[in-house]
Amino acid sequence: MEHRRPHTPVLRLLPGPAEPVALHGLYLQDDLHARAASLDRPLVYSNFISSLDGRIALEVPGKKTHTIPGSITNPRDWRLYQELSGQADILVTSGRFFRQSKAGEAQDLLPVGGQAEFDDIRAWRTARGLRPQPDILILSSSLDIPLAALEPYRSRRILIATGNRADTTHTALLRNSGIEVLAAGADRHVDGKRLLDLLDTRGYRTVYAVAGPAVLHTLVQADVLDRLYLTFAHRLLAGTAFDTLTRGDPFTPAVNLQLRELYYDASAPEAAGQLFCVFDSAARS
Repeated sequence: MEHRRPHTPVLRLLPGPAEPVALHGLYLQDDLHARAASLDRPLVYSNFISSLDGRIALEVPGKKTHTIPGSITNPRDWRLYQELSGQADILVTSGRFFRQSKAGEAQDLLPVGGQAEFDDIRAWRTARGLRPQPDILILSSSLDIPLAALEPYRSRRILIATGNRADTTHTALLRNSGIEVLAAGADRHVDGKRLLDLLDTRGYRTVYAVAGPAVLHTLVQADVLDRLYLTFAHRLLAGTAFDTLTRGDPFTPAVNLQLRELYYDASAPEAAGQLFCVFDSAARS
């Protein structure tokens, strides 16, 4: 049913007073490029959809990697994911995404989508002088990235960030194929602060992390995440093999986020609904 009512409004709960607002344009109105212009550094943001019991991906029989559950994905959340992509100078993903792509297990191509329903997002980019598609940054410690999986993105600038002690054979192979490899960490892993400095010197202002829990952990641990967009689908999934928002060493102290915007969507997932939450980092505000 959610396919047949894409223009049904959502209910804005915060900031109040509560009132219906349009879904289309909900995140474009945040104008992250304008926000970034007021900073002396790039603005970093990320986005996830989660079940109520914290599952963002589950083990699926016959697949090598965890997969975003189809029981919580929906076109209304996907619309907002595209709106966030439309505001990005560069998308941050992982080598895992391209290994999934080669195996036919990736969720989709990296946005912005070319479908007619996203014409307004592409027009938004054009009106602000942005390139048709964001550049791509891949975080990888192993540099195990199938070159064939990069071919659909060769019209875009592709960067790979790794550690200073990355495998030299893989580094040379990637550079010989025309891809810039950035050394952004003390050993084989990426340091978020060093990464942001490198992106800043290359002129990137809005950095959108679309990867999984390991990448989010890298950004939060380095205190470079400015904003988190989180959709809570009102469904319980359970399962013992799953991904949640972050994976890595505990944050000590715990990281505080401040809820800035909250919207209730009764239209999807059907018979459940979802919340669209916008959090800012308390430390970066």
